[in-house]
Amino acid sequence: MRVRGTAAFLPVVTTALLLTTACVGGGDGGPGGGEGPPPPSSAPSAPPPPDPGAVAALKEAVSRYVEAYYEPDAGAVYAMYSARCREKVSEEVVAGTLERAAEANTEGRRYTMERFSADEFWGEDTAYVTYGVGDEPRFDHRKQQWVREKGDWRYDGC
Repeated sequence: MRVRGTAAFLPVVTTALLLTTACVGGGDGGPGGGEGPPPPSSAPSAPPPPDPGAVAALKEAVSRYVEAYYEPDAGAVYAMYSARCREKVSEEVVAGTLERAAEANTEGRRYTMERFSADEFWGEDTAYVTYGVGDEPRFDHRKQQWVREKGDWRYDGC
């Protein structure tokens, strides 16, 4: 009889343990499956808005880059490349690119930057910008990477 009582008691204990485990653990963060949402103090905060002075300096740098690009002034464009990009691309390659762009500009138009937005900042020294020239969307650049090196913004989208 004793064996029968113990055997009948084991399924009840096993079921109770399984139910307790299901309610306490699981780790999926869903209802009854975890610790719940993190406390507000440990939640990541939104990045601070960029300094308006940094945005103005970035806009000015992009504008100078666009003017040099459409001049075309390969030396000035190359000087605005980040150190990382200068390791990857030679000034001769940049000059060839600008030559082809000038040849494609059959109307000889002088483009300047007309639209600009600083889309994202990563820390204080990396930004992604969108800008456009003239009324031709084919020349628009989206999410182009720029970095600040030694205080100056430089093209880093190579």
